Amino acid sequence: MYREKIKNLVLIILVSIAIYSSSFIWLDLSFDTKGFNPVESEIEEIFLWDKIKPSKVSVTDQYEYIIHDSDINESVWRAFRDIMFDMFRFAYSESDIQEASPDSRTLRIYFDTSMPSELLIESFEMSNNRFQNVVSRILWIGYGVDSSKIYVNDGIKTYRLEITTNQQKLTDIYENIMIFASNKYDTLFHYGPTASYIPISTNETALNPVFIKSEIDIEDTINIENIAKNYFKDSFDYVRTTIDSSRTINYIYRNEKVLRLYDEGLLEFYDSIESTKDDSSMYQSFLIALNFIDDFLGFPDNAYLSQVTTFIEDGKYGYRFLFNQSLLERPIVFSQVRDEKAIQIDVIGSKVVFYQRFIRVVDVMMETEMAEVKVLSPQDIIENNIDFITELYLENPKNQSLEFNEAKEKILNGIHEIYLAYFDPSRRPKDQLMRSVWVIKTTDRNYVFNAITGAIIEEQVVMQGVDNGLE
Repeated sequence: MYREKIKNLVLIILVSIAIYSSSFIWLDLSFDTKGFNPVESEIEEIFLWDKIKPSKVSVTDQYEYIIHDSDINESVWRAFRDIMFDMFRFAYSESDIQEASPDSRTLRIYFDTSMPSELLIESFEMSNNRFQNVVSRILWIGYGVDSSKIYVNDGIKTYRLEITTNQQKLTDIYENIMIFASNKYDTLFHYGPTASYIPISTNETALNPVFIKSEIDIEDTINIENIAKNYFKDSFDYVRTTIDSSRTINYIYRNEKVLRLYDEGLLEFYDSIESTKDDSSMYQSFLIALNFIDDFLGFPDNAYLSQVTTFIEDGKYGYRFLFNQSLLERPIVFSQVRDEKAIQIDVIGSKVVFYQRFIRVVDVMMETEMAEVKVLSPQDIIENNIDFITELYLENPKNQSLEFNEAKEKILNGIHEIYLAYFDPSRRPKDQLMRSVWVIKTTDRNYVFNAITGAIIEEQVVMQGVDNGLE
């Protein structure tokens, strides 16, 4: 109860600060893209900052306290949009952007992976090529409480920006979140001799189990047909429909456009790239993608941009936008066995050529079956599993030259983040559920453990560079 009062007080203060500081006109910018877009009718005005947003925030003193609370994250994000506006407006010369180590006391926002600076800058309807040349991607942005400087990290290097911003507002936010974090985290996780000290809570609870369902029910034939009609519109009468042995429904138009709905609720759309015309920037492509999502089933409230990459198909250059999803105040971790994200959308020129969507929602009919239970501590989980995950680690041919204790120490020293999440293990159409899990992130592996039983669920290999969007 005391912790909830502290959280509510922090939220009230943060919201008040954010409202006071939101008088910038740009917060209500309408994004007029007519000057850029080769196909004006396909891009409408759209608000971007609930689609581009951080996946977590943190405050640091001697240690780093990571916060996944959506209300706190949103309040901090409002304030950091002011910072980004100042960054892209004032950091123009190379002398304004210098490599540096951040203050020990910082307030930070983290994107899921490093975001292209180009996309963030153009989302403010600005251009700043000099900034982009130095910092091409942004993984996190921080405010140094002691130096009053802004810091930017691209996934590899950290830069200090010689610009001014609203110092008192950011200091107040830092202090209030530090109060919240100090009450939430009651111990330090530290096992390797050179490992980081990670603040954790030993009093966490989680729903067990979490019953879910896909937003698309393949058995709702009326809704399925309406989805197809909404996409093909006047061409629907010329669409050929097939159902294969796995119950996948295929809508095909002239072998150019294919809409596919799988039994488990996964939706895929393909369009021929032969008719794509014009070129579009990353920002234009993002707007095209968002408008398509809005028009085609809508943008999920709990989704956010996770990664931006480029691709080439049949000699044509395009942009791929991946979106993640959170549920019940926690991130969703997908099994690495699966290829898809919550949303993937590919844009070439002015055209969406691929769209994949697999959105989960809580099954409200099963809410009475979901109980809040206390979870095991990360210390217990590591102590019970470290030998087994070391054996897993040594099964990789790249690691077989290591001795057992050497590999074990490497894993423990590499642990740098621990958090609770929901794990989506399968695509079974029936009896779908998510497991409450501890995710323990190391240098080159993420380990997913059942938070109730402590059993390991999955070892996930982290591809260096790709995890930060640097591929």
